[in-house]
Amino acid sequence: MLADDVACNPRNVFPATVFNNAGRYLDLYGDNVEVDYRGRVEPDTPRSKRLLSDDRSNILVYMTGHGGNEFLKFQDAEEISSFDLADAFEQ
Repeated sequence: MLADDVACNPRNVFPATVFNNAGRYLDLYGDNVEVDYRGRVEPDTPRSKRLLSDDRSNILVYMTGHGGNEFLKFQDAEEISSFDLADAFEQ
């Protein structure tokens, strides 16, 4: 997960792109980046691209940033409550 929408930030000198190094070898928003898991999946998504969990699975989701009691903040622009986060995992 990218912490901010840098690709669309007006200060980005390379609009619609985010590079991981000064040489601009890998565009993190480009077509050459393989994303294994995005969330909801279409029925034809291969098993290798699915999170195959059940009620006995243990999954670690690591999120870093700042917030407070029962909420997280994303780049001082959005918040998610512990209730909303728990609901997302329940789904």
